[in-house]
Amino acid sequence: MLPLSSALPSRTKPMGAFFVPLALSMALATSAVNAQSVDTTTTWDGSSSVSSFGLPNTATYGQTIMAPAFPAKLQAFEIRINPQGVAFPFKFYVYEWDPVAQQATGPQMYASAVQTTEAVSVFQTYAVSDLNVTLVPGKPYVLFASVSETPGPVASSWWGSVDGGSYADGQFVFVNNFGNPSAWTSEQWTTNWNGGIDLAFKAGIVYVGAPAAPMLSLASTGDSRASFGLSLSDSGAAPLQQYNLSCSPQGDGAVVTGSGSTSTLTLIGLVNGTTYDCTATATNGDGLTGPASNIVAVTPRAAPAAPTPVPTLGEWGTMLLSTLIAALGILGMSRASRRRR
Repeated sequence: MLPLSSALPSRTKPMGAFFVPLALSMALATSAVNAQSVDTTTTWDGSSSVSSFGLPNTATYGQTIMAPAFPAKLQAFEIRINPQGVAFPFKFYVYEWDPVAQQATGPQMYASAVQTTEAVSVFQTYAVSDLNVTLVPGKPYVLFASVSETPGPVASSWWGSVDGGSYADGQFVFVNNFGNPSAWTSEQWTTNWNGGIDLAFKAGIVYVGAPAAPMLSLASTGDSRASFGLSLSDSGAAPLQQYNLSCSPQGDGAVVTGSGSTSTLTLIGLVNGTTYDCTATATNGDGLTGPASNIVAVTPRAAPAAPTPVPTLGEWGTMLLSTLIAALGILGMSRASRRRR
């Protein structure tokens, strides 16, 4: 069954200071893949979007992702929605994705409680953080929201979107399944729409067996350098391999990084007088890197020049007396020499 024309998405993108609808338009391509988690919101301009989500328009919008190469868990998922002034209910879901049949597959892996948008016309974040879904390395999954199981008012909401390539291992997908949830796993979804855009989304992914976040403390600062103390409560499924230090300046300037396996590390190459926010991560023998530590602020400074010593009053007196004695001695020697002549 062909989708109704009214249910086809459209894309909007800002042009200058205006918000101009551009059907089947493209946004700017950039990369926004994090080490473990996925975050395309860093490249989102705050207004580019795809629409319209909600009945009688498209009932299901989603984003495919690829599980990382190591065993991992999907912990959270968030999107950006502009409800266009309508409060309507929806739910989040997670399924495995069949790239050949282009549809969700297998048993449902997650379904959220009902969420309801606010009746506003600005972009807001809607999210779930209790997923705890085990991801099989190298398998594709689809994270989506749908109004199919939550009847509500007529809705034509916009979802924040970015150009395809912002996340290389997935894309925005949708299906016009109206109030039929079984269509998620029985009907072909639309893929590669508008060249294969991505949603403005975050997927919180953590490796199973990764190290815990280390504790970072400042040991000392010096000329263009800082020394840190590190401790780790859990290295995960393998022994600690190294700590990774990163110091970002509070303002313009280059990020300074370093690594090592000891509990005290010194980072050199910092700019004196510049305040840096420093964090550390731990990498274990399986090559898994855990979350970042607490932030430690550091401001390196050059050592002050050694002061020029100033003689005390007593020292001046001693020097004058010594000079006087020496002068008298010379004078005495001179007189004695004249008498012998």
